[in-house]
Amino acid sequence: MLILDINPLSKSVAIGEIVIMLSGAAVLGYFLAQFIARSGIRLLREEINEKQVELAACRALPSVTSPNVSVTEIPNKGAAKTVYPIHQTDPGVRQDLKVIEGIGPKIEEILNRNGIMNYEALSAVPAVRIAAILRGAGPRFQIHDPTSWPQQATLAHKGKWEELNALKDRLIAGKTD
Repeated sequence: MLILDINPLSKSVAIGEIVIMLSGAAVLGYFLAQFIARSGIRLLREEINEKQVELAACRALPSVTSPNVSVTEIPNKGAAKTVYPIHQTDPGVRQDLKVIEGIGPKIEEILNRNGIMNYEALSAVPAVRIAAILRGAGPRFQIHDPTSWPQQATLAHKGKWEELNALKDRLIAGKTD
């Protein structure tokens, strides 16, 4: 019968234990790095898809601006600023945009700074451009979904308050159920 006499305090055993622990840490670090890299790549792909949708919407806009269109610059994360035309009929008429489900005082202020003062102006701006305005205002406002805002603004502009209230009853924080 072979009996191994291993002394945990011997130099060769201590070196072996260190090598085993370092190998385990290296393997664990490798898998952790793979997980983090895949998550980052997934987030970047989602952002690329959003930007492609936004680009397609911007390309669909007429290239010549009409007299009732003003241009508003929205600060972006990159070095260049993106220019979005915003239709305005009468910039002097200011209406309470907080009537729209999902718009509070701060978002109303951001929209006003970008030339959206009334229901008609809000109804003329595509949701993708409103989302870009919110992204430009900072990460705090990116979580809001302006998808239904132009539709709500159209109803408010036309004075269809009962239909607007029915729509708002189906909405939760600006999103449909």
